[in-house]
Amino acid sequence: MSRRLRSYSLLAIVLVAMLLRLALMVRSSLVFDDPDNYLPVARAIAAGDGFSFKERATAYRPPLYPLLLVPLLSLGPFASWGVALLHLSMAAGTVVMTAVAARGFGLSERRALIAATIAACDPVLAWQSKSVMTETPAAFLVAAALAGLSRPRLRGAALGGLAYGLAGLCRPSLLAGAALTVLAALMARPGGWKERLARSVVFVVAIGVCLLPWTLRNLVVLGEPIATTTHGGYTLALANNPVYYREVLNGPPGRVWTGDDQWRWWNSVNEETAGMTETQADRYLQATVWRLARDDPRDFGWSILARLGHFWGVVPASSVYPAAARLATLAWTLPLWLALGLGAVRRDLWRWPSISAPLAVIGLTVVHSLFWTDLRMRAPIVPAIAIIAAGATWPIRDRDRDGDGAADARSRSGDH
Repeated sequence: MSRRLRSYSLLAIVLVAMLLRLALMVRSSLVFDDPDNYLPVARAIAAGDGFSFKERATAYRPPLYPLLLVPLLSLGPFASWGVALLHLSMAAGTVVMTAVAARGFGLSERRALIAATIAACDPVLAWQSKSVMTETPAAFLVAAALAGLSRPRLRGAALGGLAYGLAGLCRPSLLAGAALTVLAALMARPGGWKERLARSVVFVVAIGVCLLPWTLRNLVVLGEPIATTTHGGYTLALANNPVYYREVLNGPPGRVWTGDDQWRWWNSVNEETAGMTETQADRYLQATVWRLARDDPRDFGWSILARLGHFWGVVPASSVYPAAARLATLAWTLPLWLALGLGAVRRDLWRWPSISAPLAVIGLTVVHSLFWTDLRMRAPIVPAIAIIAAGATWPIRDRDRDGDGAADARSRSGDH
């Protein structure tokens, strides 16, 4: 494939991604949902009050996304257009970074464009662009991390680590994939032990550089060196409590825990944690979950399986999403999961650095086997899914053979 044709093809895919998301935004009249209160935190930062919510210093939400929203608030009545442009630009970046990573991991030009198309058109990821939530920037940062890791030698480890560190400041659950990638950097071929040790150290240091300022801020302001958030205990307890087990896990098939039932549980949690600091409440809620797991191991085990089913579901809940969105997701996801399975068995996928793509998927899956989850939670790893699926071993006529591409990638990474 010629360079000019490749550039035009990627540009067309980027435009499709942006137009699809813009259509969803316009359909919602550019009214962005903000269920996690990122805008109030951004307003507090813009007002000079720092990371705070309801006039209290907080680390309940990760800091990167509110910081990105701060300059958009200066647009006043046009702030919604600012959010739209932010999400559209990140969508474009996600598509480009996915293609770069796929090519760097050794896929042919055509397969890299397929990966970019998946990232552009995935309905779960596209749908989230119309909400003030972290799925859109997190997907971009995952794609950037994979693209960085696809670069040769220590530069790739540094770029990948920086992007993964920022991803952790956007969506801390992604650090599970980063932790697995550290192990892969140390153990996976190619490279001798010195090279593996060096790239793993550089990767860890790059992540640490990103997390350190937020950790120090929390040490000074909250009295504890919190590297991520104080939100983990809540999301763990939200998916593991007696009320949820009774009403959803052991309730009617297809039951979704929303509305009044969830709010009543939330109010009871507020009463239990009244007077506690954020960090104390976080630890308290985590302790209640582990106590529940010991007291009721059967339901705890079933809840893990149920969460995995939600995370990897092929269709969203009918009580939450419209019929058109559900049908589009079903029609898209079934063949994508087939391609994902075929791509995952490629032996060259499990070499460094391409192994970082499946590890991103595995890491987030493990996190959401325990923490609250639904189908949208997998949106940040769509770039990794796209790269794996694009490598599916079905016949694709291509001037560049995938084996040659993989050899080129190994050559760039120093495996001579």
